[in-house]
Amino acid sequence: MNTTRPAHRFGASLAAALTALVVAAGVLAAHDFWLVPNALVIAPRGQLEVLGQSGSRFPTSDGPTQPAQVAEARIVGASGDERIAELSVTGRSLMLRHQPAKAGQHIVAVALASRTARTTPALLQRYIALEGAPELAARYEQDGTYPKVDSVTRVSAKYAKTIVEVGSNGPRAFDKVLGHALEIVPLRDPSRVKVGDSIGVRLLFRGKPVPNVHLRAGSAPPAAVNGDSAALIVTGADGVAKLRISDPGLWNVRTLYAEPMAGMPEHWEVFFATIVFSVGGGVP
Repeated sequence: MNTTRPAHRFGASLAAALTALVVAAGVLAAHDFWLVPNALVIAPRGQLEVLGQSGSRFPTSDGPTQPAQVAEARIVGASGDERIAELSVTGRSLMLRHQPAKAGQHIVAVALASRTARTTPALLQRYIALEGAPELAARYEQDGTYPKVDSVTRVSAKYAKTIVEVGSNGPRAFDKVLGHALEIVPLRDPSRVKVGDSIGVRLLFRGKPVPNVHLRAGSAPPAAVNGDSAALIVTGADGVAKLRISDPGLWNVRTLYAEPMAGMPEHWEVFFATIVFSVGGGVP
């Protein structure tokens, strides 16, 4: 079962490793990338504006992502897939502008260009923990997954999605799979979710469900969850985690997943994924 603040543990050694990572890190300072619409609902043939926000405090931005860093920007509807070509910088934000061709619900999706760096196994573990996945970093330490070499190649990339409405009550697109290397897919239309409901999300890595991965979720303004500002949910065997919605407004779900490349244990992929959606009043 998927629960908020899960009680299961991987054992005493994992708990000790996780504690050490968190203590060493202090406050986790993940640098996520979110897409935040200026308007969640636009009129047919209207101009869509979406901010690309980079930082650790949703939904604000610490600094702009440059258009040159964008590998792909798309808007996907129930029966269409359009490229977003108008990219610029506004203040601390990346700005995406587009006039959708069709009415209905759409997913705006951005893939940032991958980056490659040389590092060490110890620094790779620290990177995974500091960037938002201390549980995964500790589990790999316990399992002996990190390579026993001096140098590791790390390839990282970020993927972001948000859901917008063009007109009202058009065809739905919330559960479309876009093919990102790491992707969060809602299993229920967020615009139909109310406070007190739960919404399931499936985590896909290269198109396959990923079990036992921790995702973090929060609202804007942040809702208090047991004294914290983020909910912690975990994927089950089917890659699905369930989030209980405690407040109306803008929500985000985010995670990081890393593993060695197939047949290349000294080359690691570290991918980030986020999704932003509105609860309560998303559809007029």
